Amino acid sequence: MFVTTAVATKQFKISQDIVQRPVGERMAIYHRLLGGLFLLDAAGQKVLESFKYYASVSESVLAGAPKNRKEELILQLMARKILVLSDSPFPSGQPEVPVEKKVNIIQLILANACNFGCAYCFEGVQGTAMSVEDEVAKVQESRIIAKDSIKVNIEDSMYASKERFEHQYDPTNRSMKPADAIAYVSSSLKVARSEGVNEVMIQFFGGEPLLNWRTIKAVLEHFGRGEKEEMIIHYSTVTNGSLISEEVSRTFKKYEVAVCVSVDSPNSPSRPLKDGSNSMPAVMKGLRELQAHNNRIALNAALTSATWDDFDEGIVDLAVDVGAGEIGVVVDFDPTFYSEFGAVNIVERLWGVITYGRENGVVLTGYWHQIFQVMLGFDTVSHRGFKNCSAKGAQFSIEPNGSVFSCKAGSTLLGDIRDETLILDGKAYLDHAALRRENPEYCRGCEIEGFCGGLCLGPLEKKQPLSIPSRSQPANFTAALRKDI
Repeated sequence: MFVTTAVATKQFKISQDIVQRPVGERMAIYHRLLGGLFLLDAAGQKVLESFKYYASVSESVLAGAPKNRKEELILQLMARKILVLSDSPFPSGQPEVPVEKKVNIIQLILANACNFGCAYCFEGVQGTAMSVEDEVAKVQESRIIAKDSIKVNIEDSMYASKERFEHQYDPTNRSMKPADAIAYVSSSLKVARSEGVNEVMIQFFGGEPLLNWRTIKAVLEHFGRGEKEEMIIHYSTVTNGSLISEEVSRTFKKYEVAVCVSVDSPNSPSRPLKDGSNSMPAVMKGLRELQAHNNRIALNAALTSATWDDFDEGIVDLAVDVGAGEIGVVVDFDPTFYSEFGAVNIVERLWGVITYGRENGVVLTGYWHQIFQVMLGFDTVSHRGFKNCSAKGAQFSIEPNGSVFSCKAGSTLLGDIRDETLILDGKAYLDHAALRRENPEYCRGCEIEGFCGGLCLGPLEKKQPLSIPSRSQPANFTAALRKDI
């Protein structure tokens, strides 16, 4: 489409980073770094193909005033960076952006203890059998759990580096005090505001966070929804569900805390109480409390070697029963899981439950699902701050003693929350933040490069705790990644 005008027109061509896949009679198209997935019919495809080499665009389109459907389409293709200037120094249509230092998620590790003895937990804090009351007392007294009583050997964990191991067993790092939590959140909000962030998510995490209910309650009552802080604050928690009382449920509803209850299967033996007994009666009691107060509930299931035989449609039936419209499925982070069961078998097992969920009004999501969600939007990473994992620079995971990691599974110590904005200038944080957009060399050119953060940092950081990749130093990380794949 060449146009002769008094004003010089600009030449456009198809970006080298578009991906096209036939879907029935139409073509699915997206930018592999920016997303914007859409469908084109045959006529639209013909228009796109006219820019295979180069073509001029009319003055009306360049001015944002298309005169017909064809020009409207061209304008949309330009906006989605599907068409880029032929002489652009950025063939993908997207210039490199500096590393952002935006912290969107504040994860509080309320307790390094749990009243469950899950067979696959990366915490390694299961300890000896005891009542909930004794466990609560133990956490509040900050007494260390003896190493020889641990059911899961954290030293053999794929996540546990020397730094993480020391934090797990530090007797001063057992439980987060209310005053400390309030101070930590205040410091985190200061860090967020320093980079223009005005909306954050506070996550209550553990161990089992509800072992430290008094601190959760203190944070909720002090910060509310962020009005006094001139911030918008959202809340969420991941809990085993066994300690949810009427007070907890009512308070969560008041502050709109999204509650994610970890349940792999109604019949799974992988999540017993510490005394070995069935945890489901206590979990169901908690779920009913949440349901009675109309809380927002999601279930969280793990598809791992330990749960393989029990992960089935039963989790969907449970979600329907308790009013949970979403199930988050964490597919095993350990690379050996994929070699043991095979990608095809894993996908088929997951897809069967996804299909059953759709038939019953329940959506299954997860890190794998977030890749597609990000792909559907256009340049979504700029807005949400990360691809499919918030540990890539968008999150502070704060231990009871104030130490900051990228997440509970991470091993690289970013600093101390009392250092506030100084953390953002540290090499450890900057290396993580570079992963918002950048992938190691091994991943360059992948069709989902712009939406996938690769393997979990947990197992990789154990091997290369201070070798997180930036464009200037991808080699060590790439070698570890290639070996694990």
